[in-house]
Amino acid sequence: MKSVLALIPVTLLAAACASHAPADPQASAEANEQWQSLRAAYTTCAKDQADAGMSGRASAQDLAASALKACQPRLDAMRTAFREYLDAQMVSSHGRDGARQAADRVSRDTEAKTRNYLVRYVERERYTARQ
Repeated sequence: MKSVLALIPVTLLAAACASHAPADPQASAEANEQWQSLRAAYTTCAKDQADAGMSGRASAQDLAASALKACQPRLDAMRTAFREYLDAQMVSSHGRDGARQAADRVSRDTEAKTRNYLVRYVERERYTARQ
């Protein structure tokens, strides 16, 4: 999670150097809150889906994959919100291309970290249940 958060300032700094657009600070703060809220909702959805399938016989990896698939619309919404957040701060088309690429990277990273978390979570919960 820290690397995602570390990526954001770097992305914004690069974007600010490439093109600067005056943005409404209030709107920018709200857009930032929105995409982060959507990211949290995606993680919660995936955990809830994993909890729902915990008693089954699927492997931890399969259960995580199934949970992520069920929550894909939330990840897509987060990607869109993050891209819009960055787009609002860009003037040039080059900056907007960078925003799209950054949104894709953040989405892939969020999905990968959520997958890793779910696999460990399922394994731990199943182990604890056997004790």
